[in-house]
Amino acid sequence: MQKTKQKEDWDKGFCNDNGFCSDCKTYTDVVLDHRSGDTICTQCGLILEDHAVDFTAEWRNFDDQDSTNDPSRVGARSDPLLDSGVLTVNISNDNKKAVSCVLPRLHKTLQNPDKSLHIAFETLGMMADRLALVTAIRDHAKELYKKADDRKFCRGRNCDAIMAACLFLACQEKGLPRTLKEIAMVANGATRKEINRMKELLKKILEVDSKTTNVGDLSRRCCSMIGMANQDMKAVLETLNKSKEVDVRRSPKSVLAAVMYVIAQLSNDKSTRDLTLHDVSQAADVAVATTKKAYKDLYPYVSRIIPNWFVKLEDLKILCLP
Repeated sequence: MQKTKQKEDWDKGFCNDNGFCSDCKTYTDVVLDHRSGDTICTQCGLILEDHAVDFTAEWRNFDDQDSTNDPSRVGARSDPLLDSGVLTVNISNDNKKAVSCVLPRLHKTLQNPDKSLHIAFETLGMMADRLALVTAIRDHAKELYKKADDRKFCRGRNCDAIMAACLFLACQEKGLPRTLKEIAMVANGATRKEINRMKELLKKILEVDSKTTNVGDLSRRCCSMIGMANQDMKAVLETLNKSKEVDVRRSPKSVLAAVMYVIAQLSNDKSTRDLTLHDVSQAADVAVATTKKAYKDLYPYVSRIIPNWFVKLEDLKILCLP
């Protein structure tokens, strides 16, 4: 079967496709010579293709070059948010030749108008990576920071707090909010008070219509952190919405933790039922003692707030007493 296919390819003139050698009349392993651009058959040495274009990065290969340096000769990729596009060329320094010492020094003296922005974007990228944020949020945070920088907002202010505030606003606008505490954990020392102040100032100067973080938006992420099923997540969200109708004077995140603990006890999934109060509190980023107090306040109303499709009234007896 394979020989028939090979003969058909040879008769049709597909000599250079898929490593098919016209001399060997079979598919063979080929070697690509990157310097000459030739594709060579390993069996007979026939050049199957010449002048091939190599689209990979260009590397420096000097004998006296320090192997610890970046061998890439090109600069960073083009960024539409930067005025210069970051289309720069890196000049290597082998620390031996005099000319190689002069060129990098002269290169550094050239002013880069986007140097501060480039550093800020790298820092924003590292913050986003630590929070496992998607690319869309990261890019939107860069746009917000660029707009703030164009308005001279960053001068004389804590840039880490501004970048963290941009991430916070970007998360809200993209519908994937993060708490201020989570943002502050990656803000390089900027406090929640500083981030919140920068956030309010940015909303004014950039005219950002950012809504308050809804605890319902956080519920799915908190539930997924402890492995809750989709049905349990739906029950948590509905119970959370109904809990607004009762008199539970606790913070929204505390109520969320208490609701998650209630639904976990009533779940059909054994692994979810085995979750402890500590597991739920950790997922909701709430202290265990706070969750206990919220659970105690919520317990008298469970029959009114838990959806009927999720559990029967007689099954509520299995809930732990507060």
